[in-house]
Amino acid sequence: MATVDIPKQYKAAVYDEPGKISTKIETLDTPEPGPGEVLINITHSGVCHSDMDVMENAGQVGGHEGVGVVVKMGPATERAVVKVGQRVGVKWVAGNCGNCPPCLEGYDALCRSVKISGYYT
Repeated sequence: MATVDIPKQYKAAVYDEPGKISTKIETLDTPEPGPGEVLINITHSGVCHSDMDVMENAGQVGGHEGVGVVVKMGPATERAVVKVGQRVGVKWVAGNCGNCPPCLEGYDALCRSVKISGYYT
């Protein structure tokens, strides 16, 4: 597989005025994937109704669901089912406890320990 050139910075639409539907383009540092994580070059992203709550946080990057290509694997991903170069989708819920009543009933988005992609991850 060819080596992927990962830029040190990227451009993002960032909510800039809490309480308003307002964004600006900012240049941010490209993060390093942590243990069990992968870095994805997002090619398509959408903003949905749940973003309305997050727009209150100035500096928050917009959108939390997307499609892209895996460009780097973090530590402890040797057994991951995804590999560099694969096209992947990013769903709203990035993680949950799996043990609470909402999780056990299939309502993972209601978990008290839920991690939302792009917001709390």
